[in-house]
Amino acid sequence: MELSFYILLILIGVITILSENKYVMWLFYIPCLLVFMVVVRTSGFDTDMITYAKEMSSTGNNLYYLREFVFWYSLRFFYSILNNEIAVFLFMDLIWIITLIRASINLSKESVITNKLSVGLIVVLSTSFPLFFGYENIYRQLFATIFSLYAYSIIKISYSRSIFFYIISIFIHNTSIILLPIFAINKLLRFNIYFRILISLTISLLFVFLFNYASQFKSARSTGVDMSMIYLFMFLSSFILYLIKFKFNIIDLFKKTPSLIIIILLMTGLATLKYDMISERLGMMFLVFFLFDLYRYSNSITNYGNRMIFRLFLLITFSVPVLVFSSSRMFLI
Repeated sequence: MELSFYILLILIGVITILSENKYVMWLFYIPCLLVFMVVVRTSGFDTDMITYAKEMSSTGNNLYYLREFVFWYSLRFFYSILNNEIAVFLFMDLIWIITLIRASINLSKESVITNKLSVGLIVVLSTSFPLFFGYENIYRQLFATIFSLYAYSIIKISYSRSIFFYIISIFIHNTSIILLPIFAINKLLRFNIYFRILISLTISLLFVFLFNYASQFKSARSTGVDMSMIYLFMFLSSFILYLIKFKFNIIDLFKKTPSLIIIILLMTGLATLKYDMISERLGMMFLVFFLFDLYRYSNSITNYGNRMIFRLFLLITFSVPVLVFSSSRMFLI
């Protein structure tokens, strides 16, 4: 049943993007997404989700829980009220979906094509494999990614709120600290773009050197395929295409897709590690931010045909792999 609903969600996503109608999204796509989450939760727990379900009744207070207290103690708090694992997961699913909707709305405020589904980021992301692995397995990283993405979406609207939610994401999953240079490139006090680029690149290189200690990171099992080199190839290919698109104007590339160059530096460092699960998990987190930047760019495309092709490309390219690879397809069977 999960497989059928996942395919249906992709098809409704295609219709939503083609219609460019926000009412189609609210009346059809969002309800279908909510129903899909109910199907996911009532179909049984897999791998890491079993652990999360058990942790709801945990009483431990050691450093493992304290350094990511926002997630673990929220899990326990909701369970103390609802007293049902499925109900807790569904309630938390509602939280990340609402947060993602808010990030989509914040993104739409920068759009030059008002009401042309500028709020459709959630349509592209919900079935993308980075989020799919999140709500099916790596739940803690999903929440950290969504909250940091929300922080990213409001960085130019409210700098203080952005920093607050970014810090929250770090205490959901400590690996969110790796996203610091992506935030710095967008806004760092009142520094100009050139200084922000310098600071972001410096922080990124520092992280690359610190990746030698990556074995200290917490992570669950690998998704089954070492994707680090594939991610790196994907980002490098995008960099070359966008460099040509922006006529080799690096500053313009930083402005239009600020996360890309920073992600390439970080992924280069990760690809040299022997810890494939770390590279995979962080690669998925980076992809969400890159997709955010790409969808923001789509909001500046005034031609309907070009805009549709671009958005459908994003939706299909990052959703179909879930159906292709056995490591993801097993969650739907």
